[in-house]
Amino acid sequence: MTILKKILKKYKQVKDMVNQPPHYIHGGIETIDYMEAKSTPEEFAGHLRLTAIKYLSRTGYKDNALEDLKKAQWYVNKLVKYSEKQTIIGRLIK
Repeated sequence: MTILKKILKKYKQVKDMVNQPPHYIHGGIETIDYMEAKSTPEEFAGHLRLTAIKYLSRTGYKDNALEDLKKAQWYVNKLVKYSEKQTIIGRLIK
């Protein structure tokens, strides 16, 4: 096996630890989706905001600062999309 093939094989084995960590999916549903289903809109929005703060505040204190920044970004993006969805739902109900 050539060195390039070895590198490509290893690359394919790397999991996306920001967008789809394998340990967050169990029983056919992502934990974040379950949390949203079991929370009030205010609770879920608070969770997203506080989790983004958690990742930002510990950036540089663990092994992979860039991964922490990307995770914080993921939670902020999720919060923005969730807030937009809640605004649209609110307009439809009124």
